Amino acid sequence: MSGAATSVGPFSAAEIASYVGGEVEGDGTAELVDVRSLAEAGPEHLSFLSNRRYYRQLKTTRAGAVLIDRRTDAHGHTAIRCDDPYQAFARSLELFHPTPWPEPGVDPRAAVAEDAVVEGATVEAFAFVGPGARIGPGSWIESSAYVGAGAEMGKSCRLMPHSVVVAGCRLGDRVWLNPGAVVGSEGFGFAPSPAGHVKIPQTGRAVIEDDVEIGANSCVDRATMGETTVRRGAKLDNLVQVGHGAEIGEGNFLAAFAGVAGSARLGKGVVLAAKSGVANHLEIGDGVVAATGARVLKAQPDGARVAGYPAIDHKQWLRAATRFADLPEMARRIRKLEARLAELEKEETEEKEGD
Repeated sequence: MSGAATSVGPFSAAEIASYVGGEVEGDGTAELVDVRSLAEAGPEHLSFLSNRRYYRQLKTTRAGAVLIDRRTDAHGHTAIRCDDPYQAFARSLELFHPTPWPEPGVDPRAAVAEDAVVEGATVEAFAFVGPGARIGPGSWIESSAYVGAGAEMGKSCRLMPHSVVVAGCRLGDRVWLNPGAVVGSEGFGFAPSPAGHVKIPQTGRAVIEDDVEIGANSCVDRATMGETTVRRGAKLDNLVQVGHGAEIGEGNFLAAFAGVAGSARLGKGVVLAAKSGVANHLEIGDGVVAATGARVLKAQPDGARVAGYPAIDHKQWLRAATRFADLPEMARRIRKLEARLAELEKEETEEKEGD
């Protein structure tokens, strides 16, 4: 069953405003069939302005209604005024395109162990549910997804094709794993020896709390001992790596290619931009933001903003970055000054010797 949804509706501007917690300014009876960008919208569409970069398009858009903040001039358009237009945009898409959740049932072509507990869940053809696994009500295991022995899933989880929950790991409620995501893969643990790398058994598990989404082909490794934890409400993009024994804090936001090494601890609300990384065993405070490509090699206090390699204060990095292009000319001038200084010192020495 496809996760893509066809549009439902139409909805009036007043109905949409009620759904997103906004107020209509203009024609509340205007019927809208879907959401489009300002440039693409027609009279039958809802649009939104959340980025001032697109303000000029607001003047010329043909949209039937626009989600907008409480201060910006709507230029005569029917407006749905709200505190956060971008959040309202997300909720509007949810209204027009609800996820078509399937009815509970186990397809006869699925491989479900006799002692697995499947309570009001959906298990599609060719999915696997191992011995002793427990699947909560309303959960949806799509074709070719894998749930290992003794693994646990809460309510209303979704495992997309080729996603994996390894034996003994646990998902809370409303956890989504995108295609190819792996929870409980082997931690990267090896002890060097003269004979080669000796594998350290990874005896722990991975625990994913409620309302977490893990992107395609991302991996959360099981702990060597104990647990690797992704706290409530965290969102992991595609191709994110979480090392063994790490803790991803509540509401963290990890963009594509971000990496967190083993035993690192991230506080609440941390943001790791694309290709950024946190070294092992570090403590990262609440609300820390690491810019794209940043390499965090030391602990960070609450609220820190860092960039660069190694990561330093973001403002300091910006000042340094503005000088990068000047370095060749600065080097040339320094060499010239050094040569001139050497000449002056030579002249001074010769004068002293002449006296």
